[in-house]
Amino acid sequence: MRHKHTTLKIHYLLPVITAIFLLMGCPKNKSNNSDHKQPEEIHALQILPSATEQSDRQTINQHNVITIPNASRPYITVTSISPQTFAATVQAPSRVEFRAKALSTVGAVVSGRLSNIDVQVGDPIKAGTPLGTLESTAAAQMRSDVLRTKDELQRAEDRARRQESMLKKGVGLEIERNEANIMLREARTDYERSVQAVQLLGSGAGQSVVLRAPIDGVVLRVNASIGTAVEAGTVLFELGEPGALWIVADVFENDLPLIEKGAKVNLQITTLSQPITGHVAAVSVAMQADLRRGAVYIELDDSNLPLKAGMFARAMIEAAGPKRIVLPTSAVLIKDKNQTVVYIESSDGAFEPRNILIGQAHDGFVPVLEGLKAGERVVTTGTLLLDSEASMLL
Repeated sequence: MRHKHTTLKIHYLLPVITAIFLLMGCPKNKSNNSDHKQPEEIHALQILPSATEQSDRQTINQHNVITIPNASRPYITVTSISPQTFAATVQAPSRVEFRAKALSTVGAVVSGRLSNIDVQVGDPIKAGTPLGTLESTAAAQMRSDVLRTKDELQRAEDRARRQESMLKKGVGLEIERNEANIMLREARTDYERSVQAVQLLGSGAGQSVVLRAPIDGVVLRVNASIGTAVEAGTVLFELGEPGALWIVADVFENDLPLIEKGAKVNLQITTLSQPITGHVAAVSVAMQADLRRGAVYIELDDSNLPLKAGMFARAMIEAAGPKRIVLPTSAVLIKDKNQTVVYIESSDGAFEPRNILIGQAHDGFVPVLEGLKAGERVVTTGTLLLDSEASMLL
């Protein structure tokens, strides 16, 4: 009986004993949970290759900081950077264009039909030379309005004088004189407006409008043929002044900050046996959104050159701007065709990548436009070694 009773007691105590063992295991689980809250430590333990290399390599953490084995450090050079004068040449495709003041267009002020063309493309012309004739009923109406408003103005002046005279004689009324003066002002305004409109038409009579050249130059383009019906505002002739040319260079966005007004330029044009020279006249503030280029306008030192608008050229622009940070090209890595990276020594033996914006390289050096500041320590040789080490640890 005693043995059976003991067996029953053990049977009932078994769940209690099991619970005690579970509670004894809780502190260990708590410690594991605490470790779970430190993912950086767990990650470090997982990626360390071996115990013998733990002292030579610090793996990448959340800030991308890396180190390399001690044996590899002699192959890395770190330089403390500071701004310096950077003399370089920016090369850019260019073209010969007319300056804005040397271009002119002649168009139809009113709608009509082109009845005559007096010039051809390439013809030299003087200011006032007839270019063509436009027949327009609107022009005839405008000239008729001048005669009508002139007669109305004459009648309004006569009435105003009569009312003024009657008032002085004591037989007129003040209100009638004021009304006459108001009508006179309105008639004068209508007449002046109609005269200005006819002046915009140019020379001619009736419904004929003679289109004349406003400047000396050459005919660049004729945009219509005889008999063509045109609307008001249509450009019919394009004129240019041959001697007023300049070069327009398309410069990459990153190189624009390196170019200043007055910078010297050497130009190569296929039609000329020798290079020609010029200087930067202006830098455009607008960008070609699709090409990410900006226009640099170059004036020629010799304006008596056999150039024609539309010719292609290559410009070599001096880019000696203010002092800026300059790195050897060996310090810079181009990734994914649009990401420029250098490595910075963040602390003794620890390095991290940094995205920067650079200009055009020259003689093995490249200017840094954004991303670095004076005093930072940059890896100038051995960058590929660091980058491959970083790739292994990702």
